[in-house]
Amino acid sequence: MIIVGITGFLLRGGFNRGIDFLGGSLLEVEFEKEVNVSEVREVMNELGYSSAIVQMVKTDLVQTESNRFIIRIKAKELGEPISTEEKEQILGLLDERIGVVGQPLQDRTVDPGFSRVLINNALMAIGISIAGILIYVWIRFEFRFGAAAILALIHDVLVTLGIYAILNREINTSTIAAILTIIGYSLNDTIVVFDRIRENTPLTGRLGYGRVVNDSVNITLSRSINTSITTLFPVVLLLILGTSALKDFALALTIGIISGTYSSIFFASPILVAWNNRFPKYKK
Repeated sequence: MIIVGITGFLLRGGFNRGIDFLGGSLLEVEFEKEVNVSEVREVMNELGYSSAIVQMVKTDLVQTESNRFIIRIKAKELGEPISTEEKEQILGLLDERIGVVGQPLQDRTVDPGFSRVLINNALMAIGISIAGILIYVWIRFEFRFGAAAILALIHDVLVTLGIYAILNREINTSTIAAILTIIGYSLNDTIVVFDRIRENTPLTGRLGYGRVVNDSVNITLSRSINTSITTLFPVVLLLILGTSALKDFALALTIGIISGTYSSIFFASPILVAWNNRFPKYKK
């Protein structure tokens, strides 16, 4: 999944970053009738916004027609977000050609300078959280436990971002919030497994370290699965019934919860075994 995600990232020329990170303007408009993307894009091209991104708001996975669209005009290509007058001009022509229902469902503008601050703060938040986790687990357990936990977290983040790259889903502030939540959730699950491994480590001389870790994972397996399923229930409901912003958040969380449960059992623990077995204390 990570390899396919990296391939998708490279083929698409990067992530589909939202206006939160690029700066610009976003309008979510509801029309009086069902229209297709080309009709809306034709109006935008006529106004000189050929680089605008027109996206149908889907209510299910197989929907082919809709009367709601999101229009993104990125400041990167304009130099600055569009003005109120330009928004009114866009809405006026869309109403004239297609027919707009009421006011826009979303109307957001982000200055390019603010988006750069947002990117820096997001990267800083993720970096500080990972560093803090490493220090905590190092003190609580051993450095090798901390390193294995961080590798598992990196795995979870890469899987989530990889699927976003494959689906070409927008990366916005909700995605960053979800990634930070995934880091916390995955770490919690990993700590539970590691704590049981630490308790059973004295048995290594009789059973061998691989057997100790395997037994520890089996003891915590039902807890890990039950916690994940319970957590997934409300998240999946948000993914199905939520608004566009909530669906972005819920999609990342759904991927992260599944990936985080998997990585605690099948990624972090085997890495710990492979690493510890390099030391005579555990190897013999």
